[in-house]
Amino acid sequence: MAEVKEKWEEVGNRFGALAQHVKDRFDARAAFGEAEKAEVEGALRKLGDALESAFEAIGDTMRDPDIRDELKGVATTLGEALSTTFREVADGIDQRIKRSSS
Repeated sequence: MAEVKEKWEEVGNRFGALAQHVKDRFDARAAFGEAEKAEVEGALRKLGDALESAFEAIGDTMRDPDIRDELKGVATTLGEALSTTFREVADGIDQRIKRSSS
């Protein structure tokens, strides 16, 4: 789980860096007065706070044992579906090869 937390923190950090780049470019191009700049900065701060809250919620969800069990079930089902699909594809390829060599 530590690796999962680390990866989500990296995602959050990257979004934070991206938001800072957007803000910096916006500031460089904006010809607004102080009131407008303050309003934009407030909106960007709210966006950053919302992203942080979203990633914290994802982290909290991932730490919930019931959710982890559910994710394991989803992963198992996905694995079974992929396995069945690949088996059917392989069988289909085998049948075509057998037909074309007959």
